[in-house]
Amino acid sequence: MDAVDLHPLTVSPIDAALGSDADAWFMALDGRVVRVGSDTGILRVEGIHARGATLWIQVSLFDDTVPGVVLQVEACHSQHDVFEALRHYELTGVPLEIIKVDAA
Repeated sequence: MDAVDLHPLTVSPIDAALGSDADAWFMALDGRVVRVGSDTGILRVEGIHARGATLWIQVSLFDDTVPGVVLQVEACHSQHDVFEALRHYELTGVPLEIIKVDAA
């Protein structure tokens, strides 16, 4: 076996569900370079509110001139799910848009 081969059932950290741990979500998302629609920016976590298995993560994407968004994620989601949702999202300019993340 080559050293870079992985078992097909191995879950990489980016695909692992993060649960409802706000600290885990903060560490996974804050400061990451992300693609949002046709733009690229740095994700800054501004706050996280959890209720049961649902989290609302308020983030800024580019700078203070662009309204932030709220990511609605479930405990079963991974940071990969968040990145995919952002990649397919087109910002409308509405302050604090809510982006509901679905499993990829």
